[in-house]
Amino acid sequence: MTKKYWENETPETIEFGNSFMRCFDKAGKLQFGIKLNGNFIVKYVIDRKELFADDQAASYLRGLIDDWEEMAEGQQDD
Repeated sequence: MTKKYWENETPETIEFGNSFMRCFDKAGKLQFGIKLNGNFIVKYVIDRKELFADDQAASYLRGLIDDWEEMAEGQQDD
């Protein structure tokens, strides 16, 4: 019986608000979800291979994060 990647590897987990993201570097998976009653509920998983197989996906994600960071910094200045 093959173990699932989340059973084979301890992820790095970042919690923000009621959300979280967990990175499984060896498996190449980035999970996003919500924390509910102390449990992590995975809503979506990004696969590294799939992300970088597309010419635009990684670039778009990188740009989106940069844009959101600028917006958040602008709101802090208000």
